[in-house]
Amino acid sequence: MVRRAIRHVSIGTALIVIAGSANGWERELPSSASRATTPWEYSGERGPERWGALSSDYAACSQGQEQSPIALVSPRTLRAPCEPLRLRYRSSSLFMANEGNALRIGYDRGSFLVISGLSYELVELRIHVPAEHQIDGEVADAELQLIHGNNRGDIAILSVPIRGGRRPNAIFSRIVELAPSDPGGQSYRGNVGINAMFLLPGRKDYFSYRGSLTRPPCTEGVHWYVLRTPLEVTHQDMERLKALVGGSARPVQAIGSRAVNLVCAP
Repeated sequence: MVRRAIRHVSIGTALIVIAGSANGWERELPSSASRATTPWEYSGERGPERWGALSSDYAACSQGQEQSPIALVSPRTLRAPCEPLRLRYRSSSLFMANEGNALRIGYDRGSFLVISGLSYELVELRIHVPAEHQIDGEVADAELQLIHGNNRGDIAILSVPIRGGRRPNAIFSRIVELAPSDPGGQSYRGNVGINAMFLLPGRKDYFSYRGSLTRPPCTEGVHWYVLRTPLEVTHQDMERLKALVGGSARPVQAIGSRAVNLVCAP
């Protein structure tokens, strides 16, 4: 396989990996450009309550006014005209990294989310346990975040709650079966394909709001699209995921004066 470079586009104090016109993911996953350099954790002395004090680069984690995740409550939202998420996702080879605090999945070039007249390229997927967003008083077993960016420096994240049940999802099963078991481990499966379209539920009504990255440096200005309907996977696969990256969710943050829209709901 030909090794390919990636390009990093600055977004405030953070960076997100955005593929250039002739660039893409390398065979070995590069460090996420939005990844913090000062160590942080989801509990203890370096837990979420202390993120803002760990580094001046993380100031937004404690001082920001538009932080994520948040609690989403349907009756308190604004009902917006239906604007379907236009998802143009292609298949990708399977690139994965177990970062200890999340399972990170790279994605090949050429897949896009189109919304509000803007196009965002799918860059990577992250899975957190349990879900970070609370929806109508419930917290799902996990949350899949599809992270997109564009050449304007914008970030758009499509969030999918995941619930353990009886219905198998072949793509999800493939991911948890082949994911590196040890923190810091990486895996490249050039002969194994995934397609993010098959990691989405059938119903796609969604909440939209303006927020932040849910991990340091907690950069704000992120466009969030949170699906209301969860993706169902088997209990067995959910237990596998918990063993990989259990306890990797930031607590909900204050909504403040932000407006939250509920879009395409019946």
